[in-house]
Amino acid sequence: MKKLISKLILFAVILAVVVESVNIVYVKRDKSDPNYIRKFQNIPNEIQICNFGSSHGLYSYDYEELEEKDACFNFGLSAQSLSYDYRLFQEYKDHIREHAVVFITLSYFSFFGEPEENSEDFASKNARYYPILPAKLIKQYDFATDLFTHYVPALGAETDVLIKTLLGKTVDDGGDDWQRVAFDIDVSADAEGAYVRHIEYNQDEQTGQLLLNQESVDALYALIEGCQKQGATPILVTTPYLAEYTNAVKKNAPGFYDQFYSIVNQVVNDTGVEYYDYAFDERFSDNYAWFMNSDHLNQEGARNFVHFLIEEAVH
Repeated sequence: MKKLISKLILFAVILAVVVESVNIVYVKRDKSDPNYIRKFQNIPNEIQICNFGSSHGLYSYDYEELEEKDACFNFGLSAQSLSYDYRLFQEYKDHIREHAVVFITLSYFSFFGEPEENSEDFASKNARYYPILPAKLIKQYDFATDLFTHYVPALGAETDVLIKTLLGKTVDDGGDDWQRVAFDIDVSADAEGAYVRHIEYNQDEQTGQLLLNQESVDALYALIEGCQKQGATPILVTTPYLAEYTNAVKKNAPGFYDQFYSIVNQVVNDTGVEYYDYAFDERFSDNYAWFMNSDHLNQEGARNFVHFLIEEAVH
Protein backbone atom coordinates (compact mmCIF):
# COMPACT_ATOMS: atom_id res chain seq x y z
CA MET A 1 0.00 0.00 0.00
CA LYS A 2 2.81 2.38 0.89
CA LYS A 3 4.55 1.62 -2.42
CA LEU A 4 1.34 2.37 -4.31
CA ILE A 5 0.88 5.68 -2.49
CA SER A 6 4.53 6.59 -3.15
CA LYS A 7 4.12 5.81 -6.86
CA LEU A 8 0.95 7.90 -7.03
CA ILE A 9 2.70 10.82 -5.32
CA LEU A 10 5.68 10.50 -7.67
CA PHE A 11 3.37 10.35 -10.68
CA ALA A 12 1.51 13.45 -9.47
CA VAL A 13 4.77 15.34 -8.98
CA ILE A 14 6.06 14.37 -12.43
CA LEU A 15 2.73 15.33 -14.00
CA ALA A 16 2.75 18.70 -12.22
CA VAL A 17 6.31 19.40 -13.39
CA VAL A 18 5.45 18.47 -16.99
CA VAL A 19 2.29 20.60 -16.99
CA GLU A 20 4.07 23.58 -15.48
CA SER A 21 6.95 23.24 -17.94
CA VAL A 22 4.55 23.14 -20.88
CA ASN A 23 2.68 26.11 -19.44
CA ILE A 24 5.85 28.18 -19.04
CA VAL A 25 6.86 27.55 -22.67
CA TYR A 26 3.32 28.22 -23.88
CA VAL A 27 3.01 31.56 -22.05
CA LYS A 28 6.46 32.65 -23.25
CA ARG A 29 5.77 31.82 -26.90
CA ASP A 30 2.09 32.69 -27.16
CA LYS A 31 1.82 35.89 -29.19
CA SER A 32 -1.69 35.32 -30.50
CA ASP A 33 -4.65 37.32 -29.28
CA PRO A 34 -7.76 35.78 -30.87
CA ASN A 35 -10.10 37.43 -28.37
CA TYR A 36 -8.46 40.88 -28.58
CA ILE A 37 -8.09 41.09 -24.81
CA ARG A 38 -4.40 41.92 -24.52
CA LYS A 39 -5.27 45.56 -25.12
CA PHE A 40 -6.71 45.60 -21.60
CA GLN A 41 -3.20 45.31 -20.23
CA ASN A 42 -2.45 48.83 -21.47
CA ILE A 43 -5.56 50.91 -20.84
CA PRO A 44 -4.76 54.64 -20.62
CA ASN A 45 -5.46 56.28 -17.28
CA GLU A 46 -7.07 59.43 -18.68
CA ILE A 47 -9.26 58.20 -21.53
CA GLN A 48 -10.77 61.08 -23.48
CA ILE A 49 -12.47 59.11 -26.28
CA CYS A 50 -13.56 55.49 -26.16
CA ASN A 51 -16.18 53.09 -27.42
CA PHE A 52 -18.01 49.98 -26.37
CA GLY A 53 -19.79 47.43 -28.53
CA SER A 54 -19.74 44.07 -30.27
CA SER A 55 -17.61 43.33 -33.32
CA HIS A 56 -19.17 46.43 -34.88
CA GLY A 57 -17.47 48.35 -32.11
CA LEU A 58 -14.27 46.33 -32.23
CA TYR A 59 -13.67 46.88 -35.94
CA SER A 60 -15.30 50.25 -36.62
CA TYR A 61 -13.14 52.53 -34.51
CA ASP A 62 -9.53 53.25 -35.43
CA TYR A 63 -8.18 56.06 -33.25
CA GLU A 64 -4.67 56.17 -34.69
CA GLU A 65 -5.03 59.73 -35.99
CA LEU A 66 -6.35 60.97 -32.64
CA GLU A 67 -3.94 59.28 -30.28
CA GLU A 68 -1.21 61.93 -30.59
CA LYS A 69 -3.37 64.39 -28.65
CA ASP A 70 -6.13 62.29 -27.07
CA ALA A 71 -6.03 59.12 -24.98
CA CYS A 72 -8.38 56.67 -26.72
CA PHE A 73 -9.50 53.10 -26.09
CA ASN A 74 -11.68 50.51 -27.79
CA PHE A 75 -13.63 48.33 -25.32
CA GLY A 76 -15.39 46.47 -28.13
CA LEU A 77 -15.18 42.68 -28.44
CA SER A 78 -16.75 40.31 -30.93
CA ALA A 79 -20.35 39.33 -30.06
CA GLN A 80 -20.16 41.40 -26.88
CA SER A 81 -23.52 42.08 -25.26
CA LEU A 82 -24.64 45.40 -23.80
CA SER A 83 -24.61 43.63 -20.47
CA TYR A 84 -20.88 43.02 -20.77
CA ASP A 85 -20.34 46.53 -22.13
CA TYR A 86 -21.70 47.75 -18.81
CA ARG A 87 -19.64 45.26 -16.79
CA LEU A 88 -16.46 46.45 -18.53
CA PHE A 89 -17.47 50.02 -17.77
CA GLN A 90 -17.97 49.17 -14.12
CA GLU A 91 -14.48 47.72 -13.90
CA TYR A 92 -12.61 50.38 -15.90
CA LYS A 93 -14.67 53.53 -15.37
CA ASP A 94 -11.92 55.14 -13.31
CA HIS A 95 -9.80 55.21 -16.47
CA ILE A 96 -12.38 57.42 -18.18
CA ARG A 97 -11.82 61.07 -17.40
CA GLU A 98 -14.45 63.72 -16.83
CA HIS A 99 -15.79 65.25 -20.07
CA ALA A 100 -14.70 62.17 -22.06
CA VAL A 101 -16.77 61.06 -25.04
CA VAL A 102 -18.05 57.49 -24.86
CA PHE A 103 -19.48 55.93 -28.03
CA ILE A 104 -21.94 53.13 -27.22
CA THR A 105 -22.33 50.98 -30.33
CA LEU A 106 -25.79 49.61 -31.05
CA SER A 107 -25.85 46.63 -33.39
CA TYR A 108 -29.09 45.27 -34.83
CA PHE A 109 -28.98 42.33 -32.41
CA SER A 110 -28.19 44.45 -29.33
CA PHE A 111 -31.71 44.42 -27.87
CA PHE A 112 -32.93 41.02 -28.97
CA GLY A 113 -32.54 37.32 -28.32
CA GLU A 114 -32.54 34.97 -25.38
CA PRO A 115 -30.15 35.53 -22.47
CA GLU A 116 -26.65 34.90 -23.75
CA GLU A 117 -26.14 32.25 -21.08
CA ASN A 118 -28.50 30.04 -23.11
CA SER A 119 -26.31 30.00 -26.22
CA GLU A 120 -24.24 26.94 -27.05
CA ASP A 121 -20.99 28.90 -27.26
CA PHE A 122 -21.55 30.86 -24.05
CA ALA A 123 -18.85 29.09 -22.01
CA SER A 124 -16.11 29.62 -24.59
CA LYS A 125 -17.13 33.24 -25.20
CA ASN A 126 -17.48 33.93 -21.50
CA ALA A 127 -13.99 32.57 -20.73
CA ARG A 128 -12.35 35.59 -22.36
CA TYR A 129 -13.57 37.84 -19.54
CA TYR A 130 -11.72 35.99 -16.78
CA PRO A 131 -8.38 37.77 -17.44
CA ILE A 132 -10.00 41.22 -17.61
CA LEU A 133 -12.84 41.22 -15.08
CA PRO A 134 -13.16 40.30 -11.40
CA ALA A 135 -15.25 37.29 -10.41
CA LYS A 136 -18.22 39.39 -9.29
CA LEU A 137 -18.66 40.80 -12.79
CA ILE A 138 -18.39 37.51 -14.69
CA LYS A 139 -21.60 35.72 -15.59
CA GLN A 140 -21.91 32.20 -14.21
CA TYR A 141 -18.47 32.48 -12.64
CA ASP A 142 -16.59 29.18 -12.52
CA PHE A 143 -13.55 28.76 -10.29
CA ALA A 144 -11.92 26.06 -12.44
CA THR A 145 -12.06 28.29 -15.52
CA ASP A 146 -10.58 31.12 -13.51
CA LEU A 147 -7.79 28.85 -12.26
CA PHE A 148 -6.86 27.65 -15.74
CA THR A 149 -7.05 31.14 -17.23
CA HIS A 150 -4.79 32.79 -14.69
CA TYR A 151 -2.40 30.01 -13.70
CA VAL A 152 -2.41 27.26 -16.35
CA PRO A 153 -3.57 28.88 -19.62
CA ALA A 154 -1.94 26.11 -21.65
CA LEU A 155 -4.57 23.66 -20.42
CA GLY A 156 -7.33 25.92 -21.67
CA ALA A 157 -5.87 26.30 -25.16
CA GLU A 158 -7.22 24.38 -28.12
CA THR A 159 -5.04 21.40 -28.99
CA ASP A 160 -3.91 22.68 -32.39
CA VAL A 161 -3.14 26.12 -30.97
CA LEU A 162 -1.20 24.59 -28.09
CA ILE A 163 0.92 22.40 -30.38
CA LYS A 164 1.65 25.20 -32.84
CA THR A 165 2.57 27.58 -30.04
CA LEU A 166 4.90 25.08 -28.37
CA LEU A 167 6.58 24.48 -31.72
CA GLY A 168 7.04 28.22 -32.18
CA LYS A 169 4.74 28.41 -35.18
CA THR A 170 2.58 31.44 -35.92
CA VAL A 171 -1.04 31.08 -34.85
CA ASP A 172 -3.63 33.01 -36.86
CA ASP A 173 -5.58 35.11 -34.38
CA GLY A 174 -7.85 36.77 -36.92
CA GLY A 175 -5.85 39.99 -37.01
CA ASP A 176 -5.65 39.90 -40.81
CA ASP A 177 -9.43 40.17 -41.10
CA TRP A 178 -9.28 43.92 -40.58
CA GLN A 179 -7.20 44.31 -43.73
CA ARG A 180 -9.63 42.49 -46.04
CA VAL A 181 -11.88 44.25 -48.54
CA ALA A 182 -15.45 43.31 -49.41
CA PHE A 183 -14.54 43.03 -53.09
CA ASP A 184 -13.07 39.63 -52.27
CA ILE A 185 -16.32 38.03 -51.11
CA ASP A 186 -19.90 37.45 -52.25
CA VAL A 187 -21.37 40.40 -50.38
CA SER A 188 -25.02 39.44 -50.99
CA ALA A 189 -24.51 35.94 -49.60
CA ASP A 190 -22.58 37.35 -46.65
CA ALA A 191 -25.41 39.82 -45.95
CA GLU A 192 -27.99 37.04 -45.92
CA GLY A 193 -25.84 35.09 -43.47
CA ALA A 194 -25.43 38.14 -41.26
CA TYR A 195 -29.20 38.65 -41.28
CA VAL A 196 -29.72 35.08 -40.06
CA ARG A 197 -27.17 35.45 -37.25
CA HIS A 198 -28.27 38.89 -36.12
CA ILE A 199 -32.05 38.81 -36.52
CA GLU A 200 -33.55 35.47 -37.52
CA TYR A 201 -31.55 33.75 -34.77
CA ASN A 202 -33.16 36.13 -32.25
CA GLN A 203 -36.75 35.40 -33.28
CA ASP A 204 -39.20 33.10 -31.55
CA GLU A 205 -39.27 29.86 -33.54
CA GLN A 206 -43.05 29.54 -33.24
CA THR A 207 -44.25 33.10 -33.79
CA GLY A 208 -41.35 34.64 -35.69
CA GLN A 209 -41.47 37.62 -33.34
CA LEU A 210 -38.25 39.18 -32.13
CA LEU A 211 -37.38 38.23 -28.55
CA LEU A 212 -36.76 41.34 -26.49
CA ASN A 213 -33.73 40.97 -24.23
CA GLN A 214 -34.67 43.17 -21.29
CA GLU A 215 -31.30 42.62 -19.61
CA SER A 216 -29.61 44.29 -22.58
CA VAL A 217 -32.01 47.23 -22.57
CA ASP A 218 -31.52 47.69 -18.83
CA ALA A 219 -27.75 47.47 -19.26
CA LEU A 220 -27.85 50.24 -21.85
CA TYR A 221 -29.70 52.53 -19.45
CA ALA A 222 -27.22 51.64 -16.70
CA LEU A 223 -24.24 52.30 -18.98
CA ILE A 224 -25.61 55.69 -20.00
CA GLU A 225 -26.29 56.62 -16.38
CA GLY A 226 -22.82 55.44 -15.36
CA CYS A 227 -21.16 57.58 -18.01
CA GLN A 228 -23.17 60.62 -16.98
CA LYS A 229 -22.28 60.13 -13.30
CA GLN A 230 -18.66 59.88 -14.38
CA GLY A 231 -19.01 63.26 -16.06
CA ALA A 232 -18.54 61.70 -19.50
CA THR A 233 -20.77 62.19 -22.53
CA PRO A 234 -22.35 58.96 -23.83
CA ILE A 235 -23.33 58.95 -27.52
CA LEU A 236 -25.26 56.10 -29.14
CA VAL A 237 -23.94 54.98 -32.53
CA THR A 238 -24.92 52.47 -35.16
CA THR A 239 -21.90 51.92 -37.39
CA PRO A 240 -21.96 51.89 -41.22
CA TYR A 241 -23.21 48.89 -43.20
CA LEU A 242 -23.18 48.02 -46.86
CA ALA A 243 -26.54 48.35 -48.62
CA GLU A 244 -26.68 44.58 -49.14
CA TYR A 245 -26.92 44.08 -45.38
CA THR A 246 -29.63 46.67 -44.71
CA ASN A 247 -31.54 45.45 -47.79
CA ALA A 248 -31.40 41.86 -46.50
CA VAL A 249 -32.93 43.05 -43.24
CA LYS A 250 -35.70 44.97 -45.03
CA LYS A 251 -36.48 42.00 -47.27
CA ASN A 252 -36.50 39.29 -44.62
CA ALA A 253 -37.80 41.21 -41.60
CA PRO A 254 -39.76 44.25 -42.81
CA GLY A 255 -40.97 45.07 -39.29
CA PHE A 256 -37.52 44.97 -37.73
CA TYR A 257 -36.61 48.61 -38.15
CA ASP A 258 -39.80 49.80 -36.43
CA GLN A 259 -38.97 47.68 -33.39
CA PHE A 260 -35.29 48.58 -33.32
CA TYR A 261 -35.76 52.32 -33.68
CA SER A 262 -38.68 52.31 -31.25
CA ILE A 263 -36.32 51.13 -28.51
CA VAL A 264 -33.55 53.52 -29.54
CA ASN A 265 -35.95 56.48 -29.62
CA GLN A 266 -37.33 55.56 -26.21
CA VAL A 267 -33.83 55.45 -24.73
CA VAL A 268 -32.95 58.79 -26.36
CA ASN A 269 -36.13 60.40 -25.02
CA ASP A 270 -35.60 58.98 -21.53
CA THR A 271 -31.92 59.89 -21.18
CA GLY A 272 -31.35 62.87 -23.47
CA VAL A 273 -28.37 61.25 -25.21
CA GLU A 274 -27.61 61.76 -28.88
CA TYR A 275 -27.89 58.97 -31.43
CA TYR A 276 -25.89 58.86 -34.67
CA ASP A 277 -27.10 56.32 -37.21
CA TYR A 278 -24.64 55.54 -40.01
CA ALA A 279 -26.33 52.33 -41.15
CA PHE A 280 -27.63 53.95 -44.36
CA ASP A 281 -24.92 56.57 -44.79
CA GLU A 282 -24.29 56.95 -48.52
CA ARG A 283 -20.61 57.65 -47.97
CA PHE A 284 -20.30 54.03 -46.87
CA SER A 285 -23.29 52.01 -48.11
CA ASP A 286 -21.73 51.09 -51.47
CA ASN A 287 -18.06 51.72 -50.71
CA TYR A 288 -16.74 48.15 -50.77
CA ALA A 289 -13.15 49.31 -50.33
CA TRP A 290 -13.97 50.38 -46.76
CA PHE A 291 -15.56 47.09 -45.65
CA MET A 292 -14.24 43.62 -44.96
CA ASN A 293 -17.74 42.11 -45.28
CA SER A 294 -21.34 43.30 -45.50
CA ASP A 295 -21.55 44.78 -42.01
CA HIS A 296 -17.99 45.29 -40.71
CA LEU A 297 -15.61 48.07 -41.69
CA ASN A 298 -12.00 47.25 -42.47
CA GLN A 299 -9.19 49.37 -41.07
CA GLU A 300 -9.34 51.98 -43.82
CA GLY A 301 -13.09 52.27 -43.35
CA ALA A 302 -12.66 52.52 -39.58
CA ARG A 303 -10.21 55.41 -39.95
CA ASN A 304 -12.61 57.28 -42.19
CA PHE A 305 -15.56 56.51 -39.95
CA VAL A 306 -13.83 57.88 -36.86
CA HIS A 307 -12.86 60.99 -38.82
CA PHE A 308 -16.49 61.63 -39.78
CA LEU A 309 -17.82 60.64 -36.36
CA ILE A 310 -15.55 62.97 -34.42
CA GLU A 311 -16.23 65.78 -36.87
CA GLU A 312 -20.00 65.37 -36.70
CA ALA A 313 -20.69 64.11 -33.20
CA VAL A 314 -18.05 65.90 -31.13
CA HIS A 315 -17.22 69.19 -32.83
